[in-house]
Amino acid sequence: MKEALRLPLADVVRALEAKGVIVVGDYENNREGIECICLKCGALVHPTYTNAMREGVGLCDKQCKRNRIGDSNRGDAEQAAIFAKANDLIPLAPYTGADDPWPLQCGRCGHTGKKTTYSAIKRLGHVCEPCGRARQADSRRLSEVEAIESMLQAKLRPDVPYPGSTDLHWPCTCLVCQTEIRPGPRLNDVRNGGQGGCTSCAVTGFKQTEPAHIYLVVNNNIRFLKWGKTNKLNNRLQEHARQGFDKEKGRWPFKIGLTASIVENSIRQAVRARGATTQVDRELMPYKGHTETASLDEISITEVLAIIERLVSPQGYSGPFTSGAPEADPVTPSAT
Repeated sequence: MKEALRLPLADVVRALEAKGVIVVGDYENNREGIECICLKCGALVHPTYTNAMREGVGLCDKQCKRNRIGDSNRGDAEQAAIFAKANDLIPLAPYTGADDPWPLQCGRCGHTGKKTTYSAIKRLGHVCEPCGRARQADSRRLSEVEAIESMLQAKLRPDVPYPGSTDLHWPCTCLVCQTEIRPGPRLNDVRNGGQGGCTSCAVTGFKQTEPAHIYLVVNNNIRFLKWGKTNKLNNRLQEHARQGFDKEKGRWPFKIGLTASIVENSIRQAVRARGATTQVDRELMPYKGHTETASLDEISITEVLAIIERLVSPQGYSGPFTSGAPEADPVTPSAT
């Protein structure tokens, strides 16, 4: 059967080289690939004689094929760019396909997105994470009366007017033990039953009046880092290690948890201000804490360490107490 599919070698070489390649491999039969070098792009290709003789079929399936596809998609790229701009999205790179990641800049807030696709724009219109969060925040915005009622239901008396957002700290006093809570819980945490109550009254959870640590860990598999606070460092690190955050990059001790809470919140604000807004999916962190995570594609470990050092060093630290290093006596940074 194979012999019936064979042609004279000279005829095969002549036919293939007429289509722009140099034959360098052995010819077995018409259906077996023959090693050739494309004269146009220099790629090593393996066309079969049967396919090569078909009308409209190119021998090179490497760069030459990509160029042909690019030429045929050029009209699609122009339409995609027009459609993106009509939705207030400015292309920062050439369009390569409907489902390919397409770097775009928001024409409304200036945010640069790296994961948007043309398909998503066609389906959703203006695709911008910060703008989307702003729309969600508007839809969730409470009146001051509703906000105060939520605090009172949690046995917390506001000490200042409602700050206007459920994500801002709200100084208050516990109606049970009369503890003044500073900087105060976020109303979003209070309403969702998170770390929003009085920790002096809580039986479990983070204790504002007890010694605590700030820590920084990394999950290299999913390329995310996480910072956080805890009163029980070893237990917390073991929990995170089970979730893949098994690379400790730093630990910083505090005499009271309240100061650690202030520093943790400042880290979050500084990281988000750098544009690192992507968080780990909630399902990947059953022990909570996904809101204190950031993608290594948006911010580096070095940058986050610099942020923490800037917040901590003026308070009396000389550097992070890293894993394996002897831990210094805890000190109490100023809360200013």
